[in-house]
Amino acid sequence: MTSERRKSILILCATLIVGILLGLLVPGFFHKYRGGQHGRGGSNRGGDHKKEWFAGTIYRVVKPDSTQAKQIKPITEWASQQIEAAEVESNAKLSAIMDSVKVQLKPILNEEQLKRLDEFDARAKGHWEGRGERKR
Repeated sequence: MTSERRKSILILCATLIVGILLGLLVPGFFHKYRGGQHGRGGSNRGGDHKKEWFAGTIYRVVKPDSTQAKQIKPITEWASQQIEAAEVESNAKLSAIMDSVKVQLKPILNEEQLKRLDEFDARAKGHWEGRGERKR
């Protein structure tokens, strides 16, 4: 077997191994941070999910005993509500700022640029408002 053939086989095997590792690791990463039990994404992005995530994070960090866990529960519920309210308020402010930017840019931009800005605005507001409306 020639050295070039060995080198090709080695590269092919290394690529296969890297592909297998990525195939195992990447879905777990996205599950954890985007759609899984501890993430914010996925199809179940409601307020209850966020509350569970927040409470679970606090419990995981402080590792309370059963008595402490009972005392911590109302605190994490209150904090979740406060965080959710702040997020809704922040999303409304972001939307108002974007509206102001559009008004200020309208006399400066041409029709095509305004169209692109409107598309961007719709996507951004869908993202911001979608987060705020996921409560309850």
